[in-house]
Amino acid sequence: MSTEEPRVTWSLDGFSRQDELLRTEFPISRDQIVRLREVITPDTDDAWMTHCYDVPPGAWPAVEEILRCGPLDPSLDYQTSASAAE
Repeated sequence: MSTEEPRVTWSLDGFSRQDELLRTEFPISRDQIVRLREVITPDTDDAWMTHCYDVPPGAWPAVEEILRCGPLDPSLDYQTSASAAE
């Protein structure tokens, strides 16, 4: 992993399965994104997970533990995302 952290903020986003609208957003810290790499494998050229990645239901327990975000809603689909830091 490159030691140069990009200027981004990360989040776990929950989207409705019915209308694909964003229903929930949970912030992810730098330390948490490093730990999430063990659960959600990013592309080889995306060390800091700056692209969006689906969070499969099988990974939910580990994601909940890493983020301490409480239980994920089974009616939503989840992705990690990154956006430019302000």
